[in-house]
Amino acid sequence: MVVALSIIHGLVLFGFFVAVGIAWLTKRGDIKDCSRFAAIVVGVLAIATLPVVFFSGMFAWFLAFAFVVGLARTFVFTAVGTSYCADAGFAAFPLLRPGVGGLDEHNARLAIGSTMVAAFVVAGGWCVYTGVLFWAFSPELSDAAERFFAEPEAASGSDSAVLALIALSVVALEEELIYRLGIQNFVARVFGWWDRRYWLAILISATIWTVGHVGMLEPGWVKLAQIFPLGIVLGWLARKHGIEACIVAHVVFNIAVAAMEAAGLIPIS
Repeated sequence: MVVALSIIHGLVLFGFFVAVGIAWLTKRGDIKDCSRFAAIVVGVLAIATLPVVFFSGMFAWFLAFAFVVGLARTFVFTAVGTSYCADAGFAAFPLLRPGVGGLDEHNARLAIGSTMVAAFVVAGGWCVYTGVLFWAFSPELSDAAERFFAEPEAASGSDSAVLALIALSVVALEEELIYRLGIQNFVARVFGWWDRRYWLAILISATIWTVGHVGMLEPGWVKLAQIFPLGIVLGWLARKHGIEACIVAHVVFNIAVAAMEAAGLIPIS
């Protein structure tokens, strides 16, 4: 079951990659500013991820391949998702100052204070919910998850902690750009769900994102119960406060939960 769902998730994600890639090729001349901005984002991700790939030991070649594919996917989802948001009349990155990444005409300012409050409230609520859920059912990492989250062979001590911090942040950033900015808004564009039906795009994106986390914990349903409600909340957060709020909430949650696990505050064995 886990293998089947993983294959389905991979095929669905690849299908969206192809569809969004075609959309980018079709309108690339009209969204040059969004493409330039996406290239900046991908460049930052590349620089941040290289140390993790370098210290990944036996998984270096696999991670290098996934790294390249992931950057290409992140580029098209960021460029197209940003342009679709602008076409619908709202900004994907409302906290950026005019001129950053060439997004002048697509940018609409929001108050950073209220946006960050919303992000930290979501992250804090997610941490509390995760803590209660995990204490109630005491899940364990699956064998696949233990191999995936194993410490890099060539790093130790503070270096390992820094690499883990980078990896957790990069994963959160990429997931928000792919699922919330890319898939969610692509679905809304295709079906014309920019009005009250936008929640359907949120639901589809959250479902795909949730399926992508199968096989991480035992029992498996605990991870799905942890992830799916937050996919809905993050989708709403992206629509109301921009993708930056989602990224901040996701990064803060990843780091906070990792710290809570290390301190024994969340039972995962």
